Amino acid sequence: MHNKPSFRTQKIELTIKRLIAEYLVTHKEFLIEFPTLRIEITDTKVSKDLRFAKVLLVHNIKDKDFEKFKKKYTKKMQEIIAKTLTSKFIPRISLYVDEPYKESIKVQQLLDQL
Repeated sequence: MHNKPSFRTQKIELTIKRLIAEYLVTHKEFLIEFPTLRIEITDTKVSKDLRFAKVLLVHNIKDKDFEKFKKKYTKKMQEIIAKTLTSKFIPRISLYVDEPYKESIKVQQLLDQL
């Protein structure tokens, strides 16, 4: 048995990633509260039953501020996904920090300083 996601799952993952990226680019109201916020979406993982989605990203703000951002804007992102996807189930998104990616950025910055 293989653990490779199905084509449909991959398609939904890419769609969610694209929709969230479009939201972050077009709806800039969060920059009023978080003026220095920069977000990069690194990956999206959808569960096999297509009911849940993890959005992995890196950011440049404090963790406390990121928690505020998540509480305030996850629902808005969820609404855009619900309006766009045409599937039986709309995955419930959760935003997470991609810790391994964040650590690799720190290591790269240390190497650049040498």
